[in-house]
Amino acid sequence: MDKELSRILDESIQLELNVADLYLGFCHAFAEDKDFWSQLAEEESNHAALLEGGKLEALDEGQFPAEILTTNLDALIKANDEIKKLLKEHKQKPPSSRASAFEIAIKVEESTGEIDFSCFMRQQADSSAAKLFHRVNSEDRDHARRIRNYMREKNIGIPGTLDEGQEIIG
Repeated sequence: MDKELSRILDESIQLELNVADLYLGFCHAFAEDKDFWSQLAEEESNHAALLEGGKLEALDEGQFPAEILTTNLDALIKANDEIKKLLKEHKQKPPSSRASAFEIAIKVEESTGEIDFSCFMRQQADSSAAKLFHRVNSEDRDHARRIRNYMREKNIGIPGTLDEGQEIIG
């Protein structure tokens, strides 16, 4: 496996784990939404495990379909850095409202979904690896929709109303 592709996979795995950690932080900060955040965190961790399994399988087989992940390593690194910054900030001071947490999650899901698989998703899923990544991407894209639906069901704020000065990915 080429070094750059290995690094892209490592950054992609780390991105899923960072997002899972972010959601676990929301889980602890907002008890009323604990089950929702816990479920999303578990799914993000599962995505990381799927990517890790794909990487290990590729190492065993000596190949990995490079088109599966974007070659924009810099974008992955930047997204990871921004999520790590959010994690650090939220450990010191959680988001001030449930709506802010949900808004952050929507932005994270939309930005990371574009980074991870945008080039590959236009292709046909004809290999087991391709099918795996289609599944992970589909689930990632579904998170933003589910977050919005949950917000509507629970009457939690309106997307686009972050606290003034709050920075998020994107």
